[in-house]
Amino acid sequence: MRPLRAARRARAAWLLFALCLLLPLAATADRSADVIAQAREASSDGRRDEGIALLEAHLATSPRDVDARLVYGLMLSWGARYDEARQELQQVLDQAPGYAEARVALMNVEWWSGRDAEARAHARAILSEEVGNPEARRVNERLTTRPWSVKTSYTLDWFDGDRDPWHENALSVGRETPYGSVALRSSHAERFDTSDELIELETYPSFRPGTYGYLAVGAGTRHELYPRWRLGTDLYQSLGWGFEASLGYRRLQFSDGTDIYVGTLTKYLGSWMLTGRVNYVPDGGSRDSTSYYAILRRYFGEAGTSYVGLSYGHGLSRAEVRNTGDLTQLDSDSLGLELDWALYGQLRLGLGVSSSREERAGADALWQHSFSTSLGVRF
Repeated sequence: MRPLRAARRARAAWLLFALCLLLPLAATADRSADVIAQAREASSDGRRDEGIALLEAHLATSPRDVDARLVYGLMLSWGARYDEARQELQQVLDQAPGYAEARVALMNVEWWSGRDAEARAHARAILSEEVGNPEARRVNERLTTRPWSVKTSYTLDWFDGDRDPWHENALSVGRETPYGSVALRSSHAERFDTSDELIELETYPSFRPGTYGYLAVGAGTRHELYPRWRLGTDLYQSLGWGFEASLGYRRLQFSDGTDIYVGTLTKYLGSWMLTGRVNYVPDGGSRDSTSYYAILRRYFGEAGTSYVGLSYGHGLSRAEVRNTGDLTQLDSDSLGLELDWALYGQLRLGLGVSSSREERAGADALWQHSFSTSLGVRF
């Protein structure tokens, strides 16, 4: 019995020793989280200097707290103190080389401070290990040596039965700028004996690392298939741990206006992206609807911009509404496949196929099939 008692005493001693080690670590982690939360709150309230001072005092006594030093470096970069931010973020990576958020933050510091070559090098290093990283892809695209782009696309929709097919083509010209991308697009649709055009200006402005937006304004020429005018806006925010969320709004002004509220949540994991999207059309009579979409993509290629994807939707047959046809199917189930492939660095080829099935009262289900293709070039 004595050896058994001795073993029990030894285990108890080890447990007590482990607790003595873990309790201070837990207290330190709680203190770190509290300081970080206070600093972020101060920055959000417009008291960034106070938040920076809190982090400086904390790091003076806990110099190896990489989480606090990361936030410290981020806040310095938001105040355009790029040299200091670079030094702090590099220190984080010296202590924790695999800290993905610190690598992205350092890339953004180089980009925002005008060191394009260094920012591009950081972006490509991140993409070599995490090809689907959204911020690295955006920086790599905006720092390309070919800032201009031209893209043409064509979509064919056909139905079961005797309905004539629908046709739509578009041409866009865009440019990458240090503040985001800008594009001018012209779309032309033909349905039965009717045709219409829509002219749109789109931009993706960047506000700060991890925060960017989408803004589009457009007008139809004949107001028969496209709205008299269209407005679209989204705000995207990185949430950390590979998550990104957005909230948005669309306004399509036909004879009556249609409002659409949009919300998305995206998770990036290595080369994979999973997005959930909700479109809500309130108080629209027969157009009142809530639509749900799920998109799964696998990114590939050196720049991490090529992808293959699978999508499913319930509600409106298309997630992005631009014309009357996109609003006709309100209770359909859609399944689609897509490919977007960067060829030879400056060419992009897009292919997509989808089918949707809409239940109809007193009639057979309506099937709609779509094929789309696009070709873009950078110069």
